[in-house]
Order: sequence, then structure tokens, then C-alpha cells
Amino acid sequence: MKNKNFVLIQAGLILVILVLIVAIYRSLSRPEKFNEVYEARKAEVIQKLSDIRTLQTFYKNEKGSYAGSFDQLKDFWENGKMRVVVKEGNVPDSMTEAQAIKLKLVRRDTVVLNAKEEMIKTLPNLDINTFDLVPYSGKEQFLIAADTLRAGNVPVQVYEVKALRSQYMKNLDNDPRVKKAFLGKLLYGNMQKQFLGPDYNYKDNVIDLILGSLTEASTNGNWQ
Repeated sequence: MKNKNFVLIQAGLILVILVLIVAIYRSLSRPEKFNEVYEARKAEVIQKLSDIRTLQTFYKNEKGSYAGSFDQLKDFWENGKMRVVVKEGNVPDSMTEAQAIKLKLVRRDTVVLNAKEEMIKTLPNLDINTFDLVPYSGKEQFLIAADTLRAGNVPVQVYEVKALRSQYMKNLDNDPRVKKAFLGKLLYGNMQKQFLGPDYNYKDNVIDLILGSLTEASTNGNWQ
């Protein structure tokens, strides 16, 4: 009987130790796992915002202002035209380009091409059907707006595109990086509630990702 009780006590102690080990590991690993998922999601959003910035640059170069809606960008991609300068010849070191053109040593012609054919060279992987959707949001769109500021008497074109943290940090507990982890549900369940809360504001470094500005002439992102 004593041996049996001793074995039971040993088993109980081992179980307690295992529970303590899991609890300690869970406590230490959860912040690291959260940051891993956050940084991965953030990187995906930033890539899309970078593509939108490139599209906006093409659009403004042709239209003179930035697009205030994704429909405008989509239409420009599918149906827009773009003027491209075709260059032939080389400018001698002893001349300016204007002088070389006047002497017909070089040629500069402007041709009109399909905008998509030109933009796809810079954005070969762009999916025009989904570029405006925030990753992990359940197909919610980025928020987009454009405006004109005044710098003295000079009009300045500006735009802003936002991905809210409440969009791209949705459904955190169902993220594959969480669910497929070793003992994922036990170790990483309810991370959404612990780190973000109902208003996505518990973790201070989780921010809305914003490209451009409606109050200053900038096309930078607030993550830069």
C-alpha cells in the first residue's frame, strides 16, 4: 500500500510539475507569438499600401491629382492611357539635351500607351481585384481620400490611405500561425482578448497603418 501511495504521489508531483512548466512556457511565449503574428500581418498590409502608393504616383503623373477612390485607380489600371517619352540617340557630353535635339542628334517622342501595360512592369504581381482589401479584415477596404492643400498660392495634391488595426488584426485566435503551433489552442487561445481587447487598444505598439496625409504634402507611411 505504501508503495502504491508513493507512486500516486510521484505521479501527482510529476503532473503538477508539467502543469507548472506549461503555465510558465505559456506566459513567456504568448507575447512573443503575438508579436510574431502582428509583424507578419503588418508586413502584408504595408506591401499593399506600397503598391497603392505606386498606383497613386502613376495616376497623378497622368491626371494631375491623386485618386480619391479605389474605383478611380481600378478604372485607370483597366482603361487608362499613359503618355510615355520614347528616347532615341545619345546626348554628347559637350551638349545639353536641348542642343542635341535641335541638331537632330537625339529624338524624343511622346507616345500614348495603355496604362496597364506600363504599370504592370512595375507591379507584376498586383491583383487589381483585391489590392484595395485589407488583409485579414474579411474583405474590408482600406480607407482612402484625396484633397488639395494650399502652400501659399500653390495648390498641393495630397491623399491618405488607412488600414485600421481593428481591420487587419481581426480574428487573431484563428490565425494559422496560432492554430498550427504546438499545443496552439492551449498555449495561444484568447490572445485577441488579452493583447487587444474589444477596442484593439491594449497593446500600445499596434497602430493604424497610414499612408500619406491630408494635412501635409507627404506620401510616407507612419511605419517609416
